[in-house]
Amino acid sequence: MRDGPVEIAEADATGPIGALYEDMKVAMDVGMVNLVYRRMATIDGLLEWVWSAFRPALVSGDVERASTSLKLELEWPSIPEIPAPVLPLLGLGDPEVVAISRVLDNYNRSNSFNLFLFTALVQCLKSGGPREELDRVGTLKLSDKLEHLPPIVAMGDMSKETATLIRAMSTPIAPVNKPMIPSLFRHLANWPGFLALVAPHIIHMIGSGELPIVSNNVQNSAIRAAHSLSRKMSIPVGLSTPDETTKAYWLDEWRAYISKPIPEMIAIGYALRHALPNARVD
Repeated sequence: MRDGPVEIAEADATGPIGALYEDMKVAMDVGMVNLVYRRMATIDGLLEWVWSAFRPALVSGDVERASTSLKLELEWPSIPEIPAPVLPLLGLGDPEVVAISRVLDNYNRSNSFNLFLFTALVQCLKSGGPREELDRVGTLKLSDKLEHLPPIVAMGDMSKETATLIRAMSTPIAPVNKPMIPSLFRHLANWPGFLALVAPHIIHMIGSGELPIVSNNVQNSAIRAAHSLSRKMSIPVGLSTPDETTKAYWLDEWRAYISKPIPEMIAIGYALRHALPNARVD
């Protein structure tokens, strides 16, 4: 039984898909490729089409600005700061805390970018889809130092206990009838002690109703920015467009992602980041 939909993992990405993955990481200045892209990579031409549409919006700088405003303006769920003396008991020294902080920073950035981009794409498709442009001007300001993160842990490579915990946290976050395991949880499985420590707080956050409230505020921020961002999306002339069946299926998937797992994982990511001692969000 699978824990989620079919994907092309980064380690398995070669040729054009591997090149797209690298371009996405450099352009978004993150060290990993999110699940929604790894899933789209299984469909011929889909990832290239979507990423081509996203690039002009990224060039504009508006996605970065919207993500920064989101980070600074919203009130994130509160998880008590982890007392520093607790961490060594979990096998977490300064290098591990720094690594966890970097993973969280990368996901908070990429999830925020993706929320704005996919919300805008859904809006764009309502208006007929990305326009074609012969010469797309502008270049991305690329990072000269790509993040190198530990690999995402495959569910089968975790201990039974860690995998069971991750499934328990993931089930209420996944869209209805669309099972999935958020990549952030799989990434944090590199440090199962940390995951076990914060899991009760995450489960409480979900069960208390706090998470849906924050998620709704996050979604509203993306909706407000969607119209402007959607007008910046375009694809090169001649690029193959997905057929209507494929677009209809993925439009439903994108709506599911932006209505629940992405905004909820943004809230969880920032809450966890605040909880790390000496690693407060700037």
